[in-house]
Amino acid sequence: MTIAEAERNVFLVDDDNDVRDELATALSMRGFAVRAFADGETFLAVQNVLPGGCVVLDLNMPGLNGMDVQAALAERDSAHKVVVLTGSGSVPAAVRAMHAGAIDFIEKPFRIEDLVRAIGRALTHQRQSLREANRRREAQAQIDRLSERERDVLAGMVLGLANKIIAYRLGLSVRTVETYRAHVMDKLAVRSLAEAVQIAIDAELSPKGDILRVDPVG
Repeated sequence: MTIAEAERNVFLVDDDNDVRDELATALSMRGFAVRAFADGETFLAVQNVLPGGCVVLDLNMPGLNGMDVQAALAERDSAHKVVVLTGSGSVPAAVRAMHAGAIDFIEKPFRIEDLVRAIGRALTHQRQSLREANRRREAQAQIDRLSERERDVLAGMVLGLANKIIAYRLGLSVRTVETYRAHVMDKLAVRSLAEAVQIAIDAELSPKGDILRVDPVG
């Protein structure tokens, strides 16, 4: 899923036919690509194959209500960002939805421009999440180019260890560590230690094994 694909997608989940049709028309006129669902069950049945975007979710629906749908999205670790719609008596539930991960809530009745702004905030979060996911994926692809020993040496670099300490902990010569370190820089296509460390952090490379061995005192 690309950032562009998620830029204008809105998935509208509301059981009120009139409200759903009115909102779908208003949002489409403002340039959003809208797909509407009459209930939470129908939405969840296809959610995992939908492109990225903002879910505009009515909290007060029969069957699966908005909180149920929100919980299902959280359980699936969904990347979709949620804006909830709520009646005046359901504000506490909307606040709970935000604690559960919703980006914003809009209290009915509302102006369409207020909803548009909330959707804009949700899509901004979506873009940020996609950029972070892309960065992690690209970093992991770079780390995958390294041999196991090269990853060990990189882990030592992340810990800020000198070559001689890395060599001691891994049972290697300093010259061998220097060679591995050069290979790491070459395979990651970086020119500075800071760049290599950032890739390791983005890929969530965790130091383990011998590189964490405690040095003897004295």
